Amino acid sequence: MSIFSPASSLERFVYRHIRIIHVLKISLALLIAHLLNYLYPLPYLAWTSVTIVIIMLTLPQVGGALEKSIQRVIGTLCGALYGIGILYLTSNPWLTALLALLAIAFVTWRASGKMSYAYLVAGFTLMIVLDGGEQGMSEAIWRTATILLGCLIAIAVSQLVLPLRARNEWRWLLASSLLGMSQIWLSHLSPNVHRPLRTKGRLKLLERNIQRQKGLLRSVTLESRTLRHSQRELDQLVDAQARCLLLIELIAQSRWETAASEQEIQHNYGISLRARSLAEWTEQAGAFCCGDIEALPALESVLELKSDLLEQLQLSATPVLNTYGYSWLIYQCALQLALIDRLLRSLTRQSSRASAP
Repeated sequence: MSIFSPASSLERFVYRHIRIIHVLKISLALLIAHLLNYLYPLPYLAWTSVTIVIIMLTLPQVGGALEKSIQRVIGTLCGALYGIGILYLTSNPWLTALLALLAIAFVTWRASGKMSYAYLVAGFTLMIVLDGGEQGMSEAIWRTATILLGCLIAIAVSQLVLPLRARNEWRWLLASSLLGMSQIWLSHLSPNVHRPLRTKGRLKLLERNIQRQKGLLRSVTLESRTLRHSQRELDQLVDAQARCLLLIELIAQSRWETAASEQEIQHNYGISLRARSLAEWTEQAGAFCCGDIEALPALESVLELKSDLLEQLQLSATPVLNTYGYSWLIYQCALQLALIDRLLRSLTRQSSRASAP
């Protein structure tokens, strides 16, 4: 089964009502933590609730909760073990401060890269252990145990109670991006439009959509075995969308520089038809990604498009500079759509092979 196969009715229900469902899931996880505290009182069990809120608050997806849980556990264990090691090695306050500063310097240096949250957690866990002195060892052990418990509860609730899969949110964002770009493109190609359309708001939404996809990729690859080895293709797909969106914005603007250029572009039906066919393919690709159609339609050859655009320009009775620029932008957009087409087909093949018996 392909990752772009139609989603189940339950998956669509969860995606449509994710805000309400997410609130209920966090409440359920906290209720479980408080019940455990009531039945089996443990020291520092408040860290379980803190961990649940930190992990689940902004990450409703299963992959997101899993990623943040892993980073929190790694950071807590590393910070606690390093702090306990310092307390065992020396009681000299100056040496303790030096070793702590070295650790904080390392954490600060690495905190802006990958696993940044793990480094953050390691830093403040180390400070808690050292500030507690001898009691810090006991606190570190209990704190680590209660954080592990909070991570387990967060992952279990995310996974078992109406789960939102990161890969589903990613594919629906991808579909929304392609559909949105096609709508903007088709609206500017309409012969009934005689002045620039206001699309700034829609373009901003699409930019945020693409950035949201990029932010989900780590969770997608962590959650999905099928996509775990496709990080490069997923990154390329995001970049191709960003470039395509910029080109579509420029295509729409190039028509309105002067009245003469607008008329020349509008009356050159061959070029307009080529642009419309690309916009319609983009719309169909969006429908494929969200599972509304079974097969990705074929995209016309970029070489044939280039040849046809050159022929149309040679046939133009009154060529203007904007017509050449407009055709060049269409060609460049076709190159990006061809890349998107190859990437979608590659991801479809990989996921189909992975799910085959």
